[in-house]
Amino acid sequence: MIVTGSTDIGKIRSVNEDGFEYGKFEDGTCWAVVCDGMGGTRGGRIASGIALDMISDKLKKCYNKAMSAYSFENLFLSTITTANVTIYDRSFIDGELKGMGTTVAAAMVKETQACIAHVGDSRVYKISDGKITQITKDHSLAQQMLDNGQITKEEFDNYPKKNIITRALGVDESVEIDFDFVDVEEGEALILCSDGLSNTLSDSEILNVYNHNDFEHLCEKYIQAANDNGGFDNITVVVMKG
Repeated sequence: MIVTGSTDIGKIRSVNEDGFEYGKFEDGTCWAVVCDGMGGTRGGRIASGIALDMISDKLKKCYNKAMSAYSFENLFLSTITTANVTIYDRSFIDGELKGMGTTVAAAMVKETQACIAHVGDSRVYKISDGKITQITKDHSLAQQMLDNGQITKEEFDNYPKKNIITRALGVDESVEIDFDFVDVEEGEALILCSDGLSNTLSDSEILNVYNHNDFEHLCEKYIQAANDNGGFDNITVVVMKG
């Protein structure tokens, strides 16, 4: 498993409220985290920074080689829950930060098994056999409307208020975390990204960039493509390849 990642401010925003971390343990197990902050220029940066620091630090401290992919669910649950409470409490200590929060998309891959945790609309895709599949489901108003049959898939893709999310770290005292388990065989890949990528590039465009660029330059090409399509938000992408 190899991992690479990058982030960019985009063409419109004055500050980058996104962030990412990734790493690899001695036994080859890899992990990655992507966060997209919200709640004003200062609040968004602080919320995503707290989440990234707490999640990555705890993963590095608590991982042991006896863990299976299914053990990662409990590790993510405790880690992300703690980050949520920390962000929530911080917003009450500093009144200027009230309402801040952050999305999170995280993955740990051991051998060919992956555990994925997410809150918000940052996404995880899987690329396999020349096809792309969205693993996570957005916690957003647009996704709710799609699920309820209020809008079509085409309307969903172009929904003007697609950035309104229904779940985020730090907004409430508790948070519900979604988990997925997938196999990642040799030659397959996971892509973690903020909505600055997924709202700018279609699934087919994300797949096309992956298919036509070497691994070393993938994230650079993703950011370039998102900026070429408008760069309306911060752009963050991490690629994990088996």
